[in-house]
Amino acid sequence: MIPRIIHQTWKDRNVPERFLDAQRSWQEAHPDWEYRFWTDEDLAALVRERAPELVPLYEAYPEAIQRVDAARYVILREFGGVYADLDLLCLRPIDALLESEVVLPRTTPFGVSNQFMLSVKGHSLFCHAVASLPRAYGKWGKVWPRHLRILTTAGPLFLTGRLREHGTRYGMRLLTLEEHGHGDPAAAYVGHLRGNTWAGWDTHVINLFHDNWKWLAAGAAITAVLVRILLF
Repeated sequence: MIPRIIHQTWKDRNVPERFLDAQRSWQEAHPDWEYRFWTDEDLAALVRERAPELVPLYEAYPEAIQRVDAARYVILREFGGVYADLDLLCLRPIDALLESEVVLPRTTPFGVSNQFMLSVKGHSLFCHAVASLPRAYGKWGKVWPRHLRILTTAGPLFLTGRLREHGTRYGMRLLTLEEHGHGDPAAAYVGHLRGNTWAGWDTHVINLFHDNWKWLAAGAAITAVLVRILLF
């Protein structure tokens, strides 16, 4: 069974006000659970103590979010429990998920997200994820743009790749998009606040296309038709 431990992280103990209600929602929905809050300093100490093989890579990561992403896999490998980003609002207790060994949420446009993860201690998926971090950085650490580099070296695309390699085995559950807060609110375990605290200009451009691709595609099609009419 997945242990009743909630893990959340921030760079220090001064959590921005816009995330405080979401942070409280996890504790209020699970008053009898253990709650562990990790700062960047705590995460660095965790890696030194529990994953010393990662220290050279961890210290070499150019982006803080890469260190945070890597450390959350170490947390679940070493302790198990629930990891939730601070921009996730807990909408209902998640006790029903604890009978699984690993729970990951499907996300859009494909794959799984690493913003909400549940696991027993020492599960083979997170052992594989931690062991694969150097390989992923060696392959993707220099790609452009920055957004893709972050996603593939330790972020959601990294986790999606490790899940594909590991396989979805007995005891592992993938939440539906609705359960992950993308669809019917009645089915959702979590709600989403605007986060992307690590985002740069490339992330904002990519999100613009992702959120508005239907309108942009329609506009491009109309423009192509008008050009054809006017020029030909």
